[in-house]
Amino acid sequence: MMTPSTHSNSAQAKRIVLADDNRDWARGMSFALEDEGFTVQIAQDGQDAVETVTWFRPSVAVLDIRMPRLTGYDVARLLAQLEAGQRPVLIAVTSWPGENGRHRAMLAGFDRYLAKPSDPAILLELLRSL
Repeated sequence: MMTPSTHSNSAQAKRIVLADDNRDWARGMSFALEDEGFTVQIAQDGQDAVETVTWFRPSVAVLDIRMPRLTGYDVARLLAQLEAGQRPVLIAVTSWPGENGRHRAMLAGFDRYLAKPSDPAILLELLRSL
């Protein structure tokens, strides 16, 4: 039997913020994640992503690199300032593939990197490995 704290930790582990200005991609990925039991909040730009992470407190934030208002790099740098235990795992999702894009993402504070177009199955596999 789960204790209340175990249940809340389990629920917390399934909270994800998807930040992407491509609404179709975000909505489609959200549906796929929700079908797998995740609770998802969508942010439409970088500033919205920072605000959503602050109040929603997800375990993972999936951030597009090229977003209005703040880039994914900017968001990662801001979230790196959160206290230990408050910062979600950061996954960069970008149409800028290659080692240079991966290197820049890691320097900005991302934990993982996925190239677009990304198959929901690849993201799900990554989330399960965390």
